[in-house]
Amino acid sequence: MAAYRGRIVVAAPWSGSGKTTLTLLLLAGLKARGLRVQSFKVGPDYIDGGYHTVLTGRPARNLDLWMGGGADDALRQLIAGERGADVSVVEGVMGFFDSGAPDGVDVSTAQLARTIRAPVILVVDGSRMAESAAALVYGFMHAPTSPGIQGVILNQVAGPGHYQLLERAIRLQTGVPVLGYVPKQADLAIPERHLGLVPAVERQELARRVTAAADMASETLDWDRILRIAEAAPPLAREEAAMAVEARTGPPIPVALAQDEAFHFYYAANLELLESLGAELLPFSPLRGESIPEEARLLYAGGGFPEEFLPRFQELRSAHAGYRARLAQGLMTLAECGGYLWLAQSLGVGSDPPVPMVGVVPATMRLEPRLQAIGYRTVSARSGGPWPVHTTFRGHEFHNSRVVKAEAYAAAWSTRGRGGEGTDGYLTSTVVAGFTHLYFPSNPDAIRSLLERAAGR
Repeated sequence: MAAYRGRIVVAAPWSGSGKTTLTLLLLAGLKARGLRVQSFKVGPDYIDGGYHTVLTGRPARNLDLWMGGGADDALRQLIAGERGADVSVVEGVMGFFDSGAPDGVDVSTAQLARTIRAPVILVVDGSRMAESAAALVYGFMHAPTSPGIQGVILNQVAGPGHYQLLERAIRLQTGVPVLGYVPKQADLAIPERHLGLVPAVERQELARRVTAAADMASETLDWDRILRIAEAAPPLAREEAAMAVEARTGPPIPVALAQDEAFHFYYAANLELLESLGAELLPFSPLRGESIPEEARLLYAGGGFPEEFLPRFQELRSAHAGYRARLAQGLMTLAECGGYLWLAQSLGVGSDPPVPMVGVVPATMRLEPRLQAIGYRTVSARSGGPWPVHTTFRGHEFHNSRVVKAEAYAAAWSTRGRGGEGTDGYLTSTVVAGFTHLYFPSNPDAIRSLLERAAGR
């Protein structure tokens, strides 16, 4: 099949309709047809994107209309990700028109589809419907803020007879083409954990199941028509992908990057911005007790699932002592969520005894059965850290962990979100740690300043 350029957005009436399932099937099926496939996720979540990456072999990217300040950043991320790809699949967030951003900003899948000028395929769970599915599709197609729907795929269909009933009603009452269905027998229920999806160590098993399900769906999805819909997306001007900041010249600044099965939540845009500003990323594995690279001038420890590996961390007392010593020497450090837990005195899950961690942050952390925080955040730097007071970033918070016992220490951030104002994290002159995942392109000058300060130490 000849290579081409195109993109589609996968949307749904509500969460749980099958967006992630269908996105994974499309990624696997398109790749099996010899195409280079790029994936994107609408909104701040990069857990789903981890699955995308396993299937495509290309880093998934986020398209968020709030964290980066609007359409320009979303277009930059889209175009940067599409380089070298034949087709892009964009997984939506929540329901088609749902928007959870503060300040009244529309960050819905519908608005994102308009912004990137991409055709929309609506996933409809047909398990409890017959002709009524047509009314649902008609409503989403003709809502005042709808960018339109170019196709429907039915999920959880009992069989050919059920599909024919649904397809005929939708086609006759709406005129929207039905592109096939995913049968119940595909058995692709995604395992749930405290953050909705499972960590990296279980992704390969899911990839195997997705591939098998995609083989089954190869007979029930109209792949040629799906590709034609993607191909109808208009091209985007390449100049829109220009970086929003001037690249740094001079010797590279070595940045240690905590990266392994326990720490793998990084926005692709964050890492690319670091590199454009002169950082040389040096991955190391805290889970394996690897030393922080000696030449590193900055440590960046992102999010992940350290709580899934507590027996392993319990064996790393010597490595933890080495990390404490290195940070005590003044290594500039930025830690987010999982990285914050890693730096804590100890970490526990449920009623189990806590396990000693690195011990830089004088606090005991614990994972609870329920979410402790979720949503967009604007964070402002507090006094005593590496940034001037009130330096702001936009980001996102999503975790089950909380501080259960701590000595008094300075908070890293003043925070603001839909739930009000508060504080977050731990702060010294060289360590900034907290639960909020920062989106670096929301303040590239502050990231430049951090790198320059680290390089000058």
